[in-house]
Amino acid sequence: MGSPLRFDGRVVLVTGAGAGLGRAYALAFAERGALVVESTGSIIEVLSKIDSEGGVSANHTSRATSTATSGFAGAIGQKLPPFSYAYTELEAIMYALGVGASIKDPKDLKFIYEGSSDFSCLPTFGVIIGQKSMMGGGLAEIPGLSINFAKVLHGEQYLELYKPLPRAGKLKCEAVVADVLDKGSGVVIIMDVYSYSEKELICHNQFSLFLVGSGGFGGKRTSDKVKVAVAIPNRPPDAVLTDTTSLNQAALYRLSGDWNPLHIDPNFASLAGFDKPILHGLCTFGFSARRVLQQFADNDVSRFKAIKARFAKPVYPGQTLQTEMWKEGNRIHFQTKVQETGDIVISNAYVDLAPTSGTSAKTPSEGGKLQSTFVFEEIGRRLKDIGPEVVKKVNAVFEWHITKGGNIGAKWTIDLKSGSGKVYQGPAKGAADTTIILSDEDFMEVVLGKLDPQKAFFSGRLKARGNIMLSQKLQMILKDYAKL
Repeated sequence: MGSPLRFDGRVVLVTGAGAGLGRAYALAFAERGALVVESTGSIIEVLSKIDSEGGVSANHTSRATSTATSGFAGAIGQKLPPFSYAYTELEAIMYALGVGASIKDPKDLKFIYEGSSDFSCLPTFGVIIGQKSMMGGGLAEIPGLSINFAKVLHGEQYLELYKPLPRAGKLKCEAVVADVLDKGSGVVIIMDVYSYSEKELICHNQFSLFLVGSGGFGGKRTSDKVKVAVAIPNRPPDAVLTDTTSLNQAALYRLSGDWNPLHIDPNFASLAGFDKPILHGLCTFGFSARRVLQQFADNDVSRFKAIKARFAKPVYPGQTLQTEMWKEGNRIHFQTKVQETGDIVISNAYVDLAPTSGTSAKTPSEGGKLQSTFVFEEIGRRLKDIGPEVVKKVNAVFEWHITKGGNIGAKWTIDLKSGSGKVYQGPAKGAADTTIILSDEDFMEVVLGKLDPQKAFFSGRLKARGNIMLSQKLQMILKDYAKL
């Protein structure tokens, strides 16, 4: 077949719709790697039967119930080998572009330009961090799980953030089989993936994997460990937003780590029963979450708490996604349709947002001191002793805009142009020679010598207006206070 991709035993996340991939597709891959098929065929029908009262009846013809029961039960609590995921701003930007962020919307700039003062990872980038557990083949090595991966569907996805994702970092991930459920026509494996920065929990992914045809072994049907999908309200949506995906959408999104050829190779797509390559379900997931964040949280990633979604039908690159949203308190219910066909492609979904509060509306200087405040105050005290000498060397007025969480938290002026020099909080009383903008955290990194100002400037983390060359003279002052 001339496949451009080597599988080497990895699990490949396949996005689509259709419970049966077709015998040719199964034969093509069964011996070359394990497949996790994301919402294929009549998955929406299968899952709706699972949820309905009485659901799909157990397969009473099974002759190996006790053996299967003990096997699946033994898988519960089994851990996959821990792994690490390292990323930079590049990966975060690539993901944002892959789920539709664009320079057409100025508010998207914070997700696609590393030099933005409030640069942020989109919250759903968290699924990229966790999906490696599904891609590495470790699931097939779990004792008690006898799995034909050609019959596995990625039915649902849950993601919870305990704090905003860092703009770059290295996270350690731990994956565990949280539970195994018997749905009669199949088995649901609940996989929890926890991602840590050092010892601090950053995010939690829950993958719900449906194994078609493996049920009827007499196991339990429900679990209190499952993050449950919730039906949308029975009323017109409060907001509807649309996105026309690019013909290159899947080609772009796959650069975030899902290399399955089903989303790029027409031959593979044909074998799977599709007219052409289909879009990743988690790409549609990212489009919808981005729209909810934009509509109801003004792109404030600190307000994003969790998202749950059920995959229903496939999307083809070039089609228009219509995200319908209902606000009920701090929970935003949503479903996503293909506008051209009316098909629901994501159902029973919601995003939980953190509530806004009076304290969050305050600037950091009002709600508590910034770290940089202590440095500016100390520089002011030191200038009383050495001011005249410094004024002779620098002879300039610097205005500082210190940001926190993307907002200006404080303005400081260092006047080294007159008298013995002075430092005060607030904008310059006259015209400043140089205005410098950077975050409170980066300011401290510069002061402590951990961040080179020139590198910070060229990476966009430090911005300057006016006579930029004068900042070189100021650098000697900051170095002098590194011991603080």
